[in-house]
Amino acid sequence: MRPLPLTAETQAVFSRIRTYDWVLLVFGMSHAKVWRLVEARVKNRINAGGVDIHERNMYRSFVWELLKAFRTQTGEPLVNALELAIRKWANFGFAPVLLQELLGDCFLRLEQFGYGEPRSKTSPLGKRRGPRSQGSYEKALKKGRASRARSGKVEEQAAKQKAGSAQAAQIADRLRPILAARAIPGAQFVAYFAFAQRLGRLSRNYTAKSLAMAASDLIDLYEANSLDGDALRAIATTLFGVDVSS
Repeated sequence: MRPLPLTAETQAVFSRIRTYDWVLLVFGMSHAKVWRLVEARVKNRINAGGVDIHERNMYRSFVWELLKAFRTQTGEPLVNALELAIRKWANFGFAPVLLQELLGDCFLRLEQFGYGEPRSKTSPLGKRRGPRSQGSYEKALKKGRASRARSGKVEEQAAKQKAGSAQAAQIADRLRPILAARAIPGAQFVAYFAFAQRLGRLSRNYTAKSLAMAASDLIDLYEANSLDGDALRAIATTLFGVDVSS
């Protein structure tokens, strides 16, 4: 995994989160309310950073990811989520220092908003329930129980969904022996499957060196999220023919 240089200010933020036992008041709040707290500071920082107009919304998207972490995590899980967000967006090519300055601005504003009494550190969003099965996907589309694409016929959308499901099943079948050979617990299958799915989408949009670079960044991201780097590289090579050197 590539090293992620952290500024002294970012390390101080992480230390504060780790050592303080109280929970930020924004924990459990809606995104809209939390965004209003930091919006002015975020805009000022982006403007002062000389960010090109076409990239400003991307930095805002990064901040939205930070705010989701602040709203749903505390303690060490919050630190991990924030560090992972910085790593991911730095891999996308955005300035690591500016990313960390935005983190510092947000944290200081949220800390000024206040802390509440210690409480359960379980995500306030709880478990999300998926839609109940209502027959075939095509029927669900026709009855308005599934989201329709803006263009195209129901039959075409259903056919694409069926082809995607078949491809996912093939990836899953080829993935299992790779994980079994490395004694990776079955409980971690979903995480590695998500990686394989994302790499599969990349392989449809990139080729050669571009694909290798994109795959390398993706491996670094998932490795930072505690997945085994050797297994990730084996998946890239075996399933998609991408040679990613360690």
